[in-house]
Amino acid sequence: MANISIYIIEDEELFANQLEILVEKLDYELAGRSDNSDTAKVEIEKLSPDLLLADININGTMDGIELVDSLETKLPTIFITSLSDDETFARAREVGPHAFLTKPFDDKALQRAIELAISDKGTSGDNSAEWSEDRSFGHSFFIKNRSKLEKVNVDEIVYLEVEDRYSTIFTEDGRKFVLRMSIGAVQEKLPDDSFLRVHRKYAVNLQKIKSIDTQDNLIHVGETSIPLSRSHKEELMRRVDWLQ
Repeated sequence: MANISIYIIEDEELFANQLEILVEKLDYELAGRSDNSDTAKVEIEKLSPDLLLADININGTMDGIELVDSLETKLPTIFITSLSDDETFARAREVGPHAFLTKPFDDKALQRAIELAISDKGTSGDNSAEWSEDRSFGHSFFIKNRSKLEKVNVDEIVYLEVEDRYSTIFTEDGRKFVLRMSIGAVQEKLPDDSFLRVHRKYAVNLQKIKSIDTQDNLIHVGETSIPLSRSHKEELMRRVDWLQ
């Protein structure tokens, strides 16, 4: 199981040490550890672990729930906390954790929670497509989809969507390709002047935008409406030509 990597967010050093020992005892890989939400966010998005063990009451500008919700890629999460009130549980439930463990708990409970989270995630294999690096050229590339190599023209891509650790490419002809890559990694392979991140879950081909609803913060591409986050709105408006 050494190929399963786990990142720990815990501000109690003694307890963090216990978690680290247990992770190694169960033969998982320790991806990293932090007691601070801001540091953890940077490291998690860089390291892309398979699972998070996250305390809720941690140091930094965000608590554990806010941290998990802020991540660009949704990861299987087990919340570990001394907070057992209904309000905290309700907030935690909103980000879809695989387990919610209240301190103190025994090693067996944590072991079972990890195994269930890993099993549910299905990290041992998937049917997603693969980007064929050695077959990319110009403004088109091939994606390996099972036993086939399918050609995709960059100018046919309408938008990208991320869900969990997978990104999906949607094309004009209705095809979609699921890649086990972050949306940022996909964007790096596409022309910088053509695609723009407009939401933590979406990037769009600027040439495919039909309209922008600045009041409801929606972008219309084809028959699809994509949310526009406030943090990306200014950049979008700067990139498109428009007349008042």
